[in-house]
Amino acid sequence: MEDVNDIVFDLLSRAEVKRQKELDEALKRMGTIDDSQKKIVSELTSRLVTNLFQTVVENIRLAAMNNEEKTIEVASKLLAPTFY
Repeated sequence: MEDVNDIVFDLLSRAEVKRQKELDEALKRMGTIDDSQKKIVSELTSRLVTNLFQTVVENIRLAAMNNEEKTIEVASKLLAPTFY
């Protein structure tokens, strides 16, 4: 069974890479904005990612605390990166 910390780390790392990519694209499309506006948009996207994954992460960690191996196995499979 994969370590829960590894599952969470991988999930959040991939989310951060995608967040940064989308943020960069959005900032390019916005044209000229000052640093404080860039910071606001960056913080917004960061909070969104955090909030979207908060329940998932909490449930995975709770499953680990309760030794729910099947739940962790399913989470690992569902949240694994897919390669096409």
